[in-house]
Amino acid sequence: MDTMISTDITDGDGSRPAGRTEFGNRCDTAVSAREKGIEFADHDGMRRYFSAPEIARAADGEVVTASWDQAARTWSAALRAADRHRRAADPAVLAASLLTSLPAQVVVALHRFRIEGSPNNALVLRGICPVLTDLPATPATVTPRTTTRTVEAAALLLLALTLPLGEPFTFRSLHDGRLVQHVVPVPGRESTRTGASSTAALGWHVEDGFTDDRCDYFGLLCLRGHPGVLTVLSPARRLDLDAADIATLRAPRYLLVPDDAHVDADISEQTPVPILTGPAEDPEICFGEGDVCPADPADQRAAAALHALTRALDRGAIGHELRPGDVLIADNRRTVHGRNTFRPRYDGTDRWLLRAMTCASIRAHRRRGAQRALG
Repeated sequence: MDTMISTDITDGDGSRPAGRTEFGNRCDTAVSAREKGIEFADHDGMRRYFSAPEIARAADGEVVTASWDQAARTWSAALRAADRHRRAADPAVLAASLLTSLPAQVVVALHRFRIEGSPNNALVLRGICPVLTDLPATPATVTPRTTTRTVEAAALLLLALTLPLGEPFTFRSLHDGRLVQHVVPVPGRESTRTGASSTAALGWHVEDGFTDDRCDYFGLLCLRGHPGVLTVLSPARRLDLDAADIATLRAPRYLLVPDDAHVDADISEQTPVPILTGPAEDPEICFGEGDVCPADPADQRAAAALHALTRALDRGAIGHELRPGDVLIADNRRTVHGRNTFRPRYDGTDRWLLRAMTCASIRAHRRRGAQRALG
């Protein structure tokens, strides 16, 4: 079996159909935030808070909901694909067999998102798979040795949803080079700047900003949620910055390093880069709280611009409370994202997401040798 999705499939598992009422209750709220606000983190280690009114909602067209019948058809196809995974040389090719089972409005939304983007450069797909009642315990590691039919089906479905946007890939230095990664709280890593954190917030960042090979899009599929935990996004096009800060952030005055999730990543040829690039009306951003600093430690103007950027990203925050079966897809070149704090239980019921990354350029993917794992 290909180990880039997981290492093993255990027998059994199965999937019970969920009731329509339960399904409907899960899908009725598109975006939410706790009334008392959420705790976030600053790039200098200082804590800060968002209040509920400061968390914006998704724009029109950014939330697409599948019907129960559509979801059931898609999920049945994903389960059958999971049964075939042992014989698949490339899980992305197997995932492609699910494309004809996706709801038509989802395929159209993904195509439109790839061509036009969206107001916040993000897309939420709700009701894509039924309520996940047969999940195993949430793993206590980002590299679990075994998985189940349900988890495998969800991973293949996530890959299928990213295929209209490009080719899935990963890095060998990240989570053992798995094509679909597990995002779970891990004991002993509560305060790290990674998806394994929990009691420390996951600050603003793009995926793998230290390299030009970073993904163009990423997708998160929620297997288990946690009440009040928000995945927060902030699009570069909503930045409220003065001209001096924008000019500074557009100059190659910064260095970015890999976050703690990467093991032995190659950063031997680091050169100063800008934080903002591209057209003013739809800029691209490459940023990570704690992972970026001025190339010249004495460059106070560059440091001040970083501080102003962080505050501007806070003001543009969009909050999504992901529930089981929800999929969030974001433009990794035009948005930053993060997550507020929460207290894990470590009892097998903790928050559990799957993540997949996509290269939108087929030319770049082929130039890399069509590799699924870079590095």
